Amino acid sequence: MMSSTPDIVVNNPVFMDDSTLISSSKAGLEHMLSITEEFYALNNTSANHQKYVLISNSLPLTTTFTILPVEFHLSLSDMVNIKGFRDFVRKQIAGECNSFATTLHSARLSAKQIVYLYNSVLIPKLEYRMQVTHLSTTDCYAAT
Repeated sequence: MMSSTPDIVVNNPVFMDDSTLISSSKAGLEHMLSITEEFYALNNTSANHQKYVLISNSLPLTTTFTILPVEFHLSLSDMVNIKGFRDFVRKQIAGECNSFATTLHSARLSAKQIVYLYNSVLIPKLEYRMQVTHLSTTDCYAAT
């Protein structure tokens, strides 16, 4: 005895929110759209073409404009003063040393790590600050 099952049609609505197609040319975009249409046909789905949005940043193929020359005047601003006072640089160096020591104070570092940080971080900063001012050994000890 064979029992027959009736064919039951089940509707499965599927929603696809956002599809983004990005291409460098109009032809490439058209090719990608044809692929998506084939995909929709294979999967028995469709897209609402009225909701399509095209965003383009079409630029002219050639852009010409004139670059005006610019004169540069480089200075070391307040690191150098007319009278040659070194107080400003001394204060900067002392500030760098104090800030560095405060930062490392609570860190649990080995002696090798501290030496590395001094050599690769602090000393280059101090060298930069001291490019225009030569400090005596006494000034250096006072800063640290």
